[in-house]
Amino acid sequence: MARKTNLGELVQQLRGEVGYSLTAALGSANRDVLIAVIQRTQRKLWEDFAWPFMRVKSDIASSKALRYYNIPSNLTCERIEKIEFKDGGYWRPLDYGIGGAQLSVHDSDTAEEGWPVTRWEIYGEDQFEVWPIANTNGTASTLEGYFRLTGIKNLAALVDDDDRADLDDHLIILYAAAELLARNKAADAEAKLANANTHYARLRARLSKSDMVRMGGSRTQANPVLRGAKIV
Repeated sequence: MARKTNLGELVQQLRGEVGYSLTAALGSANRDVLIAVIQRTQRKLWEDFAWPFMRVKSDIASSKALRYYNIPSNLTCERIEKIEFKDGGYWRPLDYGIGGAQLSVHDSDTAEEGWPVTRWEIYGEDQFEVWPIANTNGTASTLEGYFRLTGIKNLAALVDDDDRADLDDHLIILYAAAELLARNKAADAEAKLANANTHYARLRARLSKSDMVRMGGSRTQANPVLRGAKIV
């Protein structure tokens, strides 16, 4: 069991798990299928759980008169857990949601500015809106007036043999093997899936022992767009 196993090794592991030939020449015909299943399986697992070792923080300077900010390339809007804003030397969590009640105080539609920023909201696919619009720029030396985004980073590319998986190789292979065996109506498909579910539950229990991020509360709130579904 390990993370950062390269794709070439994952393919070999999957071949062995489902009883395919380990000889490259004999296994080349189904290689693309195996890779597609491995990629899809890792993405499902990534979407299903907030893996603590994939949690990252990205800092963005506020800009005077700027209403919308680009989400860093290592994050997607669905996996942002919280945004904080540094004001008066303290990182203060922002509330989620910008509506009429806020715009009645500082009207962003007419470019009205204010301080400090206290709220945020996802805008489109790759931006977030803040309120009120900052009336000054962030300071790099102190990070005053900076936004700090915390979330689960995007998966690294898993296309070439040397590309490495972000998640546990045994977990990926067990679920991928269960899918392939079920397709072929193999007798051990259900047993393989049961093993995968047991291993998944064990990993999640180990990683959930400590309170990594406060997900509830009046101000620090999980991204409402974030969703999860049990792997079956």
